[in-house]
Order: sequence, then structure tokens, then C-alpha cells
Amino acid sequence: MFQLINPLWLFAIGGISIPLIIHLWNIKKGKTLKIGSISLLGESSRQSARSLKLIDLLLLFLRCLLLIILALILAGPLWNSKINTTANKGWILIEKQNLKETSSQFKKEIDSLSKLGYEFHFFEPGFQYAKLEDALNQNISEIGSAQLLPYWSLIQLLEDEIPENTQVFLFTPNLLNRLGTKRPLVTHPIQWKTYTPADSTATWIENAWFNESDSVKVTIATSNPSKTTFKTVAIDPAYNNSPFEFDIQNGKASLKFKDKKQGDSLPVTIDTATIRIAIYTDKFKNDASYLKAALTAIKKYTGQKIKLTEYSTMNIPSGQNIIFWLSESAIPPGIVPLNLFFKYEKGEIEVITSKLNLSPSMSSIEKEAIKLFKRNVYPKNSTGGFSVWEDGFGKPLLDLKMENKLSVFHFYSRFNPDWNELVWSNDFAKALIPIIIPNQDALEIHPSDKRSMRQEQIVPSFIKENDTNAAKNQGSQKSLENQFWLALISIFVVERYLTFRNNLS
Repeated sequence: MFQLINPLWLFAIGGISIPLIIHLWNIKKGKTLKIGSISLLGESSRQSARSLKLIDLLLLFLRCLLLIILALILAGPLWNSKINTTANKGWILIEKQNLKETSSQFKKEIDSLSKLGYEFHFFEPGFQYAKLEDALNQNISEIGSAQLLPYWSLIQLLEDEIPENTQVFLFTPNLLNRLGTKRPLVTHPIQWKTYTPADSTATWIENAWFNESDSVKVTIATSNPSKTTFKTVAIDPAYNNSPFEFDIQNGKASLKFKDKKQGDSLPVTIDTATIRIAIYTDKFKNDASYLKAALTAIKKYTGQKIKLTEYSTMNIPSGQNIIFWLSESAIPPGIVPLNLFFKYEKGEIEVITSKLNLSPSMSSIEKEAIKLFKRNVYPKNSTGGFSVWEDGFGKPLLDLKMENKLSVFHFYSRFNPDWNELVWSNDFAKALIPIIIPNQDALEIHPSDKRSMRQEQIVPSFIKENDTNAAKNQGSQKSLENQFWLALISIFVVERYLTFRNNLS
């Protein structure tokens, strides 16, 4: 079906009046020429006049056609061909990793869908078609995915590959560690059904390190669908009845559970390094005192090798793992830590009555409301930051950015009771642990984490397309602009040829 994007340009067709006027203006009244005899000229004169008249009319037609085609090009000609809107067969999506358990959990629903003609596809990149019966008869180790993408990332890929008008039924476990970090926005509705896996508990070694007495501290994580808890124990590497197995390779010590029934058997490297922390401050002396007290408590609680030094000048030696820059002064280019910066941000100060929300993964922190009195206004054009702490309105109070392969924490408040009650909170030191101790980043989710999510937290955000987008999906549109340009050039060439020929006559 022929359509125009900007039909307003059709008014330009009125321009054909110009060649019409010129043509009529050039018609001159014939004169009578008296000659002795016209017996030999009469027939040829009539033929010449008739030929001249036809050429003039053809030129007039071509010139008008040029203007009409030019107006159509400006109007944006399209050819809209309708496509078949008949609904395609639906898809059943299940990931390879949990194929048998998932199929067993939703056997009735999957069987009913299969009888209705729904196709089975693996929930992985490519969404390969397969026969469900054949896939179930394969060995688990053969069909298990070696590299698992988060569910939300797979759904974003599915948006580009699923055929139009295809119903989708997705069946997966409800594990938090498989979701991903960014909820996708989709235009294709998905029926997503989840379940809690039978193997719903797990234990693993989160990290391990030598303390100052040369014993080993081990953080053990235990996870179930409702929560993940951590406990730290001290062990003697020489103790034979220890549940851990020690090993030394390439000068690095590691440990793992001796028995798989006790927990994840993957080895964890024992950290032998000393964490060097520098605190620089100028006018925020009290802030530095509160921070030093919290870091000292962390050192005593964890047994981690921590060397803490306060500086009142900018002559901070190199080799510092962490620098707390409790100042509004610019950081000199030569001061660069090995791991991370934690620095005060300056800017407009906002008086606020709110609360300070620390990491949501620390359940004990959620119970205590930490009052927030003042903060620096968060810049509107700030991009690329990960919100670590927030105020009660959801605005970042502490964000994390990667800058030149360095973790940089930007703090939009102060370690000061005039700004907030964080320094009085029992959770002040707990909130700093994931920041200063490597491999204890509470923002990351361990692959063995068994925490589950509610259905409404899992499903992606569905955006209904507007009528314009829906119309585009119902048809295939092809621009005719190139074809009209070709016709315009061809007619112009013919018009020039006839004009030149007419002038020679």
C-alpha cells in the first residue's frame, strides 16, 4: 500500500501552473503571408505545424511530471506491505543447568503446553530448539552449561530473537545469584514461573587470612532461601582434626573443606598481606578520630593484619592499599593507593531530615535507623557510580566508581555527629568491613548463595508499545525515494533531449 510520510508537500504540485502559464504565454497568433503560389508548400506546412505542436505538448507534460515527482519525493513515499499476523507457536524455555528438576516441578504445565504445539527451547544464548524428551534422556554433565549468563541478561537477548506474536513460558529456579544486576525492560510479555530448588542450603569459605599471631582466620558462609549468614573462626594449620585441608602451591597457601558434605570444596587462597591504610585530614580532626576507632575495632575483631597511619600533611608514602581522604582539598596527582580511595566530596550543603541506609545485604544494619542531618547535594550529571549507601529518599550518599582501574568511593556526608549518627552506631565498623577487607565485598553474590526472590521481584518490567510502534510491527515499510529519484533523472534527460531537438527544428 502506497503511503506518504509528509503529505503536506503535495501542495507543491501546484507548481505545475508555472510551465502551463509559460506554455500558453508563448503561443503566438499566426500571420498571413501572401506568396505567388502555395501549391507545392501546403501539405508540408501542415505536417510541420502538427509535429511542432505534439513536441510542445510532450515537453509540457514532462515538465509538469518533473514537478509532481519532486513533490512526491519531498513528501516521503513509502510502500507498506502487510505481514502475516497469525500467532506463531509458543515457546517453552528451560535452562540446561536445572532441566530435570525444573521439568519435574512443572510437569503438568509443560505437558499441557507441549500438547498445544509449544516448542521447547533451551534458555541460553541462541535459544536452541530441541525435543524435550531427548534432552531429558541426556546425561546432566553433558547438557549442563559451562558458562551461565544471568536470567535478566538472557531475557534481554530473548527480546531480539523471539518471533512476533509468540507466547513465551519460562521456568526457572528463584535464586538471587542467577538474576543479574539490572532488571530488563521488555516489550514481549513473558509468563515466568519459578520454584525453590530442593538443594536449598549451601556452605562455603568466603575468605581466609593469616592474623598477626600466625593462626588462620576463616570466614564461613551458610546460605538458605531466606538468608545468608557469616561466621569467623580461628584455626591452627597444624591441627590434624581440622575440617579444612591445607595446600601450598607456587608459594601461595590455600585451604578447602575436606569433605564435600561440609561445604563447597573449591579452594580459597589464604591472604598473607598486610593492609596498609592511610588517613589524611586537615580541618576534620574529629572525623579522623571516629574513623580510626572504627578501623581499630575491625582490626581487633577480624584479626586482619592492618597497619593504620594518620597524616596531617600530603606527604603520604607510596604503597598504601587504602587512603581515606577526609578533606575537601584536591588530591595531588602523586598520591595514588594500590586498591582504593575513600574521599569526601564537596559542594552545596543540604540540611535534611532523613536516615542513612547502609548496605542492604547486612541484615543487622537494616534494624537500626541512622539519622541523617546534613549532606552534600548529589550531582545530577553524575554517571557510572554504584550506590553503596543511600539517604531515605534513595539518593546516593556513598557511591563507588572505577577510575583508572582504581576503586573510588565518593562520600557525600561526613564522619561527624553534626552530619549524621553513623559514628555513634554499632554498625559503623560493620559497614566499613566490606570496603577495606579484600574478598569481603558484600555487594557481590557468591555462586553458591541460596537466597531466593519473590515472584514480583524477579519478573522484568513490561513496556507496552504505543500505537505507532505497534503499527510498525504489523507491516514491512520500504522507502520508494530512490525509485522516484531515478524516475526524476530519467524524465529530466528525456525533457532536455526533446528541448534540444525542438530548438534545432
